[in-house]
Amino acid sequence: MKTLAVLSRKGGTGKTTVALHLAVAAQRAGRPAAMADLDRQHSLVEWRRRRPLGGPEVAECKAGALFTLQQAASRAADLLIVDTGPASDETTDHAVRCADLCLIVVRPCFFDIHAVAESAELVKRMGRPGLLVINQAPSRRNGVEMRSVGEAVRALKPLGLPISPIGLRSRAAYQHAEASGLAAQELDPDSAASAEIGALWRHVESLLWSSAELQSRSTAWPFQRAEAMAMAAPAE
Repeated sequence: MKTLAVLSRKGGTGKTTVALHLAVAAQRAGRPAAMADLDRQHSLVEWRRRRPLGGPEVAECKAGALFTLQQAASRAADLLIVDTGPASDETTDHAVRCADLCLIVVRPCFFDIHAVAESAELVKRMGRPGLLVINQAPSRRNGVEMRSVGEAVRALKPLGLPISPIGLRSRAAYQHAEASGLAAQELDPDSAASAEIGALWRHVESLLWSSAELQSRSTAWPFQRAEAMAMAAPAE
């Protein structure tokens, strides 16, 4: 089993939204997933309480019990996603230490980018693989990426962690789905939100499992082509 820790030093970045959507994406792609809710707000627990469908399971967890939860989850799950709180504390340290990959969620705005440096430094200090994911990015206008996205990519580069080539747009579909205990890809499988989550999941999966492991199983994602966001840095 692999463990993915989802981090954000600042509240409001959509960290929990990313965590639950990746868990559902993994589940739908044939990888049973479980989630550990370490955030004091316990939004994942509330989402699971509202959920009309089975899986992924959510466990409210404290930092000291995370290793035990990993051991228990490994008996039935391929993936454990850990949703951490916004504060940088012992809980976050435990999550990073236990993770095979740390996904740091950041919005393309000054305050988020300023705050993300601490999370990136923690991941590097503990020697864990990390990935920066831009979330809630504005839509393109006339096919042109908004200036804030390019500025965010340039500002994140010096942090020394890879930036995901797939980011997520600011879409009401995510909030509408969550209010019903669902994920956007379940509410509308043919939507742009479904496409970009599918693309992000496949990228994360490729970082967690080796090419040989991926080739040994079918991981096809059933979605139609739609807007999926490439966060490549603009030409200097």
